Amino acid sequence: MAHVQFGPQQPEVEEDLVNWDEVPDEELEETAFERFEGLKEMFPAPVRSAVTTTVQLTWVVAQNSFSFARSAAWVLSTSALLMVMPYIVDKELHDVEKAQLKQQQQLLLGGRPS
Repeated sequence: MAHVQFGPQQPEVEEDLVNWDEVPDEELEETAFERFEGLKEMFPAPVRSAVTTTVQLTWVVAQNSFSFARSAAWVLSTSALLMVMPYIVDKELHDVEKAQLKQQQQLLLGGRPS
């Protein structure tokens, strides 16, 4: 009868085992991704889930806030332009009429320009 082993397989050669506590830190090279992945072992799943949910919610709120701010800026600027533009045009016409009237009075009276 054959011997059946369940669970992770152990290396057959003891030489393949490395005691990582004895390896100097200078010889260990970890990428930033590996270090980030290692944090999974440090924090329990509920904490990771809460952080993930918080980050996702913050991102959605930021996107919606930006979209709202952009729309509000468009509405306010176009409304202000539509409210102020008639006043500016009317004032310009009034100033032109006033200048023409003054010029006509100077020509009719032969007065000096003032």
